[in-house]
Amino acid sequence: MLSTQEAQEGEKLVLALNNLTGRTMVLNRPKALNSLTLPMVQTIKRYLEDWEKSDLCDVVMLRSNSRKAFCAGGDVVQVSRDWRDGNKAQAMEFFRTEYKVNHHIATYKKPIVAMLDGFTMGGGVGLSVHAPFRVASENAVFAMPETKIGFFPDVGATFFLPRLDGELGVYLGLTGQKLKGRDLLYAGIATHYVPSERHALLEQRLQGLGTSDYTAINLAIEEFVAQPENSQSEDFVGVVNDVPIDFSLASVRDVIDICFKFNTIEAIMQALTEVANQPGPASEWAQKTYDQMNQMSPSSLKLTLEQLRRGAQLDIQKAFELELVLAERRLESHDMHEGIDALLVRKTNDAAWDPENINAVDIRELYSQYFEGDHETTPLYLGSTPFTEYPH
Repeated sequence: MLSTQEAQEGEKLVLALNNLTGRTMVLNRPKALNSLTLPMVQTIKRYLEDWEKSDLCDVVMLRSNSRKAFCAGGDVVQVSRDWRDGNKAQAMEFFRTEYKVNHHIATYKKPIVAMLDGFTMGGGVGLSVHAPFRVASENAVFAMPETKIGFFPDVGATFFLPRLDGELGVYLGLTGQKLKGRDLLYAGIATHYVPSERHALLEQRLQGLGTSDYTAINLAIEEFVAQPENSQSEDFVGVVNDVPIDFSLASVRDVIDICFKFNTIEAIMQALTEVANQPGPASEWAQKTYDQMNQMSPSSLKLTLEQLRRGAQLDIQKAFELELVLAERRLESHDMHEGIDALLVRKTNDAAWDPENINAVDIRELYSQYFEGDHETTPLYLGSTPFTEYPH
């Protein structure tokens, strides 16, 4: 239950716009790149519940008030501070409410259109990737960088990352690699590419559509899509169905599957080393990826790989339930608080991980701590029919 003060704060940071049969949530915390606080996710939860029941609402839209960021993540600095100050219930309530919102978006009874303009990371991915319509602009920047702060890719990443093509999701989850603009479409993260300057007109079009029919909404969005502007870019790889393709990972896409198909971090790192030592266009990428992974929390890397392998077999409800357990266990760890301090507080990017390298992480101990036995975490009580593939 929101207090009056929390409700007022949430309503300032998440605006609600009503126009005809469309309802729009506008994230309004631009100085913090719309990073999510507990009052914000509580307010989003309330709007979703109210609009789902309303006969006057046909379609829900999510967007930011800034082209710089849709949402750069959750306010994990505050979560870490709450936990270390002894407010553990408050810290866990953030994750519990956030995951309920993510799950509600995935199972919503009306169409949701997320407009990705600017940074879309962590919690911002959770607000968008589960929606049936995900519209990326040229400004969109996707990433799941949690292993760099000693955490793991959450907000339903357990479910959606393993369901991306091949090993792409595992690669993105372990490395935190950024994808920009049209890349989101080619990776399967976005469903449409619409230039930022057309987003306002698209919102107006959807508000006046007067239907919840998914086909009609898709056709309306298609009216605003744009083809690739520059087929002369270095990422241009050819034409498919008369459409130029300029996916930045196209030249290493097969190599990603080769290197990230293994079930241990050690084997993945060895595969990257072998590719880096071979002549060819993938050599530089492999060395860069190896170096990226060496910057991450070793225990987070091993935790994330196991999480994603298991997630491929879980339904969406069990995926979120697992994440809630992992979040609480991770808050009990050294690396999460150290990573947040180093990257987001001290901003020195010099985290002292413990254990300090992947060889020192006891995988049996990790399994026991995170994946085995009974956990006392309060259940999410999501209460809808689970599924193993997105329905839309």
